[in-house]
Amino acid sequence: MHAMTRRVSGLLIAVLMGCGSSTPTIASLGPPPDPGTVIVTVGNNFFRSDRNGSVNAAVDTVAVNGKIRWRWVNTGTAPHNIASMGAPSFMSGPVETGSGMFYELTFTAPGVYRYNCAIHGNLMTGMVVVTAQ
Repeated sequence: MHAMTRRVSGLLIAVLMGCGSSTPTIASLGPPPDPGTVIVTVGNNFFRSDRNGSVNAAVDTVAVNGKIRWRWVNTGTAPHNIASMGAPSFMSGPVETGSGMFYELTFTAPGVYRYNCAIHGNLMTGMVVVTAQ
């Protein structure tokens, strides 16, 4: 079990969810990410790796216990979320619109983790490759 925190209209709401071998959190702009955290931009109908510029699919590699932080930027009123495509399952929670939201996930097991936006499906995709340390 892990805790997920979401900032909605200035309020913080905590929810408990299970997701296999990963630990997520959602937060507002809050503190900067830990050094080494990979940032993926959630834009208007795209995922883009800020590390290497790959887009739809945004592809990133991290070591076990590495973090990915998705951040909503210039999304306007288009709804988006992060949803795994396969096991283990992870999801950023309810669909978000507008800029300023983050979803951060720590990957604790090696593997290939594919994800998309549940609203836009294959128009917005990404993949995280987690390697043993």
